[in-house]
Amino acid sequence: MQPVVVYTGPLESLSVVQEELGSLAQVVRTEPVVEELLPMIERATAVLDASMKVRIPKETLEKAPELKVISTATTGADHINQSTLEERNISLLTLKGQKEVLHGLTGAAEHSWLLLMMCARNVRAAIHHVEGGGWERTEFAGTMLKGKTLGLVGYGRIGSWMATYAAGFGMDVVAYDPYVTTSPEGVTLTSIDEVYVKADFLSIHVHLSDETKHLINGEALGKMKDGVVIINTSRGDIIDEDAVVAGLESGIVSAIGVDVLTDEPDVTHRPLYKHSLSHKNVIITPHIGGFCPESVDITVRYAAQRIKPFLV
Repeated sequence: MQPVVVYTGPLESLSVVQEELGSLAQVVRTEPVVEELLPMIERATAVLDASMKVRIPKETLEKAPELKVISTATTGADHINQSTLEERNISLLTLKGQKEVLHGLTGAAEHSWLLLMMCARNVRAAIHHVEGGGWERTEFAGTMLKGKTLGLVGYGRIGSWMATYAAGFGMDVVAYDPYVTTSPEGVTLTSIDEVYVKADFLSIHVHLSDETKHLINGEALGKMKDGVVIINTSRGDIIDEDAVVAGLESGIVSAIGVDVLTDEPDVTHRPLYKHSLSHKNVIITPHIGGFCPESVDITVRYAAQRIKPFLV
């Protein structure tokens, strides 16, 4: 029987998957919705997930007797029940640590910087103001970036690009990363507490783990400057949303921009989402940081290539 590769992701990248795997397996694309994807996984040999929109639960994985590997075109995979994969000896391949493919992908860093600038200049509120017929500039005083301090938690690929952008805007940069031992030019490596204390803008670029879950919590916020701006494009669980909402209400946090939320895509119950409905200093985008056609084709091709050994 011919192996089946289930691909869920942009239609525009299906040709890339077909080019890499079409001679080895039947490639089936599904829309990233529960009712389409989960039944197909049950008959799959391999899954290439380039969407992250559907949670893949234990029950589905247990009904997939032929499944050998799930390869994602993303660095994280917290939407997949990984304990069941381990129990069934199903391989999980993500882009985490794959520097050869990730190094040139700047979309997530560019989006992080966009969120930072939108927060600094009250862009969400200003746009809504104009759409409502207003034109009162004095309601939207911005924060000049020059001379301010960007604090980075995590100084990997995205963090290093953020530092480069900050230098171009005349900002100082302090960073914490236990895996980086030598300070890059223009960046001061220091403790995480010192980053919290010094940052006018705090940007998070770490992988989700037991150590980083709710890293930004009430205790951390208590060390930050009043009026700090927080950016998170890593994973939703890195932020304790209840604590951050309390910080927004007290003024410790002046604005926050995120591209990720816990339980995405089912986010309407999340504290930050609810707060954003009545407060324009919360900017939420739907995990689009790395979603550029150029980047998607590169990562989908790489994820497909990693499936090949499981099909022969």
